[in-house]
Amino acid sequence: MQKILIKLFVRDYENTGNIKVRESYGTLGSITGIVVNLILAVAKYIAGVISGSISVTADAINNLSDAGSSIISLIGVKLSAKPADKGHPYGHGRVEYISALAVSFVVLLMGIELFKSSINKITNPVPVKFNWISLIILVISILAKLWLGFFNKNLGKRINSAPMMAVMKDSFSDCLATSVALIAIIVSAFSDISIDGYLGLIVAGFILLAGFNI
Repeated sequence: MQKILIKLFVRDYENTGNIKVRESYGTLGSITGIVVNLILAVAKYIAGVISGSISVTADAINNLSDAGSSIISLIGVKLSAKPADKGHPYGHGRVEYISALAVSFVVLLMGIELFKSSINKITNPVPVKFNWISLIILVISILAKLWLGFFNKNLGKRINSAPMMAVMKDSFSDCLATSVALIAIIVSAFSDISIDGYLGLIVAGFILLAGFNI
């Protein structure tokens, strides 16, 4: 599917040294990230509301921040493709690194907010309700983020893009975070023990680590 998308949306896709081709690759990666993450954010939010799980809701907010990060990356791609001018005789390529830094700040901010929400859930615990819909949504989400991670890794290697490699790392980190939320749902089916807030802290930790690495 990755090759199909590249061939459909990137004209002259093998000429990765061309600035317009690089822009097309960046645009494809960013728009794909926006669409996938928005769909997952809505689905997980619904799952979080149904189950009453802070770790699932936190993961939904994380996907929403990822969609915002993809928008920032898209802006960076567009700006970096601008030709050289008097003020920038070597072009605007470094904007890609600035956009990667912006992505990291967004991820870190969301991690801090989710950390605070998880602490609140620990001090004011609410039982998590098990349901198959939430379970299926989380499993599909893990598979979707794995695909998105490898997709961005492929694009990033083709054009040597720092923002795309940053998104790839964030996607793989999201898989771990969603796995933790999945554990909270599974545990709720067999026990009344409230571990959701603690697992939410782990999710927040993954997010903070991803932001730091980016």
